[in-house]
Amino acid sequence: MRLPGSCIITLLSFVVIIGLTACGNSGGDSTSDTVQGSGTSPERLVLGGAGDLGIFDPAVTRDPVSGRLWMSYSSVNSSLFYPPSQYWAVSIRLAFSDDNGVSWQDAGVEVAPKIETRLGPMASGAATPPINANSRGIWQSETSALLYDPGAPAAERWKLIWFQYLHAELTSYFADHSWIALKMAPTPLALESAIPVKLFGGVGLQADGSNTMTPVFSPLGGTPAIQLNSDLNQVPGGASVAELNLCIFTEPGLHATSSAIYLSIYCADVSSAPLTEYLLYFRCNSPCVITSKASWEYLGRLLAPADAQAATGSHHYQAPALATGNGKTYLLATPVDTTVGDRYNGCRVYELVDVDSNQLRRASGVPVEVARVDGAAGSHNGACAAFSGLQGGLLLSQFESTATPETFRIFKSQVSLP
Repeated sequence: MRLPGSCIITLLSFVVIIGLTACGNSGGDSTSDTVQGSGTSPERLVLGGAGDLGIFDPAVTRDPVSGRLWMSYSSVNSSLFYPPSQYWAVSIRLAFSDDNGVSWQDAGVEVAPKIETRLGPMASGAATPPINANSRGIWQSETSALLYDPGAPAAERWKLIWFQYLHAELTSYFADHSWIALKMAPTPLALESAIPVKLFGGVGLQADGSNTMTPVFSPLGGTPAIQLNSDLNQVPGGASVAELNLCIFTEPGLHATSSAIYLSIYCADVSSAPLTEYLLYFRCNSPCVITSKASWEYLGRLLAPADAQAATGSHHYQAPALATGNGKTYLLATPVDTTVGDRYNGCRVYELVDVDSNQLRRASGVPVEVARVDGAAGSHNGACAAFSGLQGGLLLSQFESTATPETFRIFKSQVSLP
C-alpha cells in the first residue's frame, strides 16, 4: 500500500522513504465511514482477528465447488520497532463468506506473514541509504491477489501472489529488496503451510536479498523464478518486451479462465526522471506453468499517465485488479493525485474489449468509465476488489488518519459491476 506519507522518492536508488509523522495525511481531515458512489450508504467491513491498525487491499474469488467466496487482504499491525504514527507491519490473511459477501469471517490463518527482525549490515545500491548493523527490519507482505485456477493440477489450483519487500530504518527498499511472491495449494486454507517462492523480480534487485540467514534474514532464498523485466521472449507481432526493461513491479491482480491466467500489475518505470508509472497486462496460457518464463506473454500497457490525466485529471493509476461480470472483463484502477503526496482517489472501472487484448473501451481515445467509487473526501482511498454477484458491490480500501486505532479500513461501496 502506498500512502500519502510516501512523500520522498529517490529515483536513482529506487527508494521510497515513508514518514507519516513528517508528511501527514496531505489531504485534510477525512469523514469516517463515508464512501460516495451509488447514493446508498456504504458499510464498513470489520473482521475479527485482523491487525490492530485495520485492514486494506482486498482480493476476492469464489470456490466453484462449495460456492464459498474467499478474500485475501492486508492485515495491518503495530510494529515492534515503530509507533503507529511512524510505520507499521503488514501480513496477508484470509477471510470467507458463505452468503455472497453479505457477511465475512476471518479464516484464522496468516498465509503470508510479516517478519520483524534486527538485520544488517547489508549491501545495497550505491545511491540507497545503507542498511547498517542492528537495523530495525520488517519484511512486509501486502497487496495480494487470490486465484482459483481451473486449469491447474489439483495440488496447485489455489494460488496466492503478493508483494514482499524490506522496510528498514524508515526506508522501504521497493527495488533493492522486493519481489512478487507465490504460494500454491489444493485449498485456500492449505496456503498457510504451502512453501512460498519468489515468482517475479524487477529492476534494481540486490543479490544479497536472497540470504535467509544473518545478516539479511530474507523470508525467501534464491532468485526469482522470472526476472519479469528481462526474461520474457518477444512474441512476433506482440507488445514490445523492451517496455519492461526498467520496471519495478508491485500491486498484482489475477484473473483466470479455462484457457489462461491473466496478470495486471503496476510498473514504476525508472528510465526517466521523474519515473513513469504504467499498468501492464500479461497472459499465461493453459496449462499455465506459472513459474516458467516460457509460459508468459506480455500483452502490453493497459493504462498510462496520459490516460489518467485525460480520464480523471490525476497523475497516474495504481492498484490494478481484474474482475468479470455479465460476461465482460473489467479492469479496476485507482487514480493517484501527486499534488497531495501520492494520494489514492477512489476506483474507476473500465471494460476490456477482449480479455486477450490490452485494449480498453475508449471514446475519442479516452478510457470509458463504466463505474466508479469515491471514498471520503481528503482520505487516501482506492485499491478496490470486485467479483460477479458480490453483495455490497466493490470493496474499497480507505486510510483515515484521524480514525484510531483502526486507520486502515475496507468498505462495501454498494456500487456494483455493470
